Amino acid sequence: MRCLHTGPPALSASFGCCRPLLVKTRRHDRRGCDATPRMASQTPNSADVAHAPKKVSMVSLGCPKNTVDGEVMLGDLFRSGFDIVDDHEDADAIVVNTCSFVEEAKTESLEAIMQAAQLKADGKAQRVIVTGCLAQRYSQDLAEQLPEADMVMGFQNYSSLPRHLRGMLGLSPELDSATYSAASRTQVGEATVSFRPEYDRHRLTPQHTAYLRVAEGCNHACTFCAIPGFR
Repeated sequence: MRCLHTGPPALSASFGCCRPLLVKTRRHDRRGCDATPRMASQTPNSADVAHAPKKVSMVSLGCPKNTVDGEVMLGDLFRSGFDIVDDHEDADAIVVNTCSFVEEAKTESLEAIMQAAQLKADGKAQRVIVTGCLAQRYSQDLAEQLPEADMVMGFQNYSSLPRHLRGMLGLSPELDSATYSAASRTQVGEATVSFRPEYDRHRLTPQHTAYLRVAEGCNHACTFCAIPGFR
């Protein structure tokens, strides 16, 4: 059992019976959207493997606003040279976009993080990145108590995800190696941030529907809701 305690309500979860990773993304690679995977008989040579783009998958949890955030992050990653894949076992990095609205959402998010971490331990992924409301609200606790997470990233730093991930995967980071090595695993920042352009994003929804964000967060401090405290 692994527990995170941040005062009432406690953030805790048991990982003995984790459910499968919940949401898969459609494949989006250098050949265009929804590309057909390589046939088993077409074995890539060593040169192809060496120059193949790194692959990223996402576990998207929570509300439609979180979904839009995830779609924008995936769009950023694709434009930075990553392939977006739906198979977590095929990914070099897994982004877990979490929710922390209620206890069940926290538990579900923690389970997803631990399952991604297990894929990393099994050698099927190299990096696990935690984003979303759980990361924003409990950043220090996650960084301290979940060493399996390579980075905990909050709303303000989403645009820097491609740069950090390229550095973690050894893809010529935009900053020098000494500066990168000293960078904190916790990249959170302010909870209230400006909108970023959302028109060029990798959609997680079916082709015939998409979310249009018209508001962000909430400033009504209802006693039963924690959202205004972190979003």
